[in-house]
Amino acid sequence: LAEDGKKATCPYCGHEMLIEKNDPAEREYEERMAKARAEEDILDLKTKRQRSRRFKGFLIALCVIAGLLFLNIFIPGSPINKFVFAQKADPFTILDVTFSGMSGDGKAQLQFSDRSEAAFANVVEYEIVPETGLFNGDAVTVKASASGWRFDPSEKQFTVKGLAEWVLQTEQLGDTNMSSVHENTERLVREDWKEILSSSYATDMTITPYKVYLFVSGSRDSHMRNVLYDTYEVKVTREDGSIYTNYEACRYSNLKIPADGVLTADYGNLMGFNLGFTQGFSYSHAFSGWSDASEMEAELRHACDGYRLAE
Repeated sequence: LAEDGKKATCPYCGHEMLIEKNDPAEREYEERMAKARAEEDILDLKTKRQRSRRFKGFLIALCVIAGLLFLNIFIPGSPINKFVFAQKADPFTILDVTFSGMSGDGKAQLQFSDRSEAAFANVVEYEIVPETGLFNGDAVTVKASASGWRFDPSEKQFTVKGLAEWVLQTEQLGDTNMSSVHENTERLVREDWKEILSSSYATDMTITPYKVYLFVSGSRDSHMRNVLYDTYEVKVTREDGSIYTNYEACRYSNLKIPADGVLTADYGNLMGFNLGFTQGFSYSHAFSGWSDASEMEAELRHACDGYRLAE
């Protein structure tokens, strides 16, 4: 060092270097910063050690729990044992679904075969979705579950069928059912005219299907869901050779078509007024009906006021 302390010389190579003297305040600041950094490093080290200890504790606890669960696998009757070693079966081998009621208000019901043949029969639970308010053609899903069993499939779809249907269109009746309606109407018409035909007031009669009127109620709560009028044109030859034309209407109500397709309805009855005397026949030989077809249709519509006439 030089005498003034500001310069130093290397004794080996002769290199000279200026000596910078730090300010006391600056040295104090640097010491404080160094101490703070040291304390921060120590705190960070402690935090890392605590995290490491907690992580090790978590791993130990996890291993203990996993070990206990593994042991439970081999304990007969335990939930884990039942889950891992669950028996497999098809739960629908003993089950079918039946449907009852009217289409639109149908209900699904479970129907079982011999349940003793299935080991799961006493523990299985079935759920039907949806169960009510069904129409023909709808699909319902049946779900099965049971502890200790693994079902394949666990659910199955069934198509709704066999529900009785209200007759809402004449095309639903079909030829066979319509023939039955006509047959009954013709029988009643002939009975209505039997006394006149067996007397001297008439010599012949022909009856011909005229028109079918189907009225449908818009309310499911109506006591008559539908009304069918099967009308006929009746031609009677009088004793003097003249021909009298009359229109008869037979009413049927609450027509339904069950699963077998055979029409059911409230028993038919002839509608109309007693016109026997006014048409030149004996008052004692009466019949029902109208002499004018348009008048008949107007009165049939009036009788079913509030109903719509189906196509």
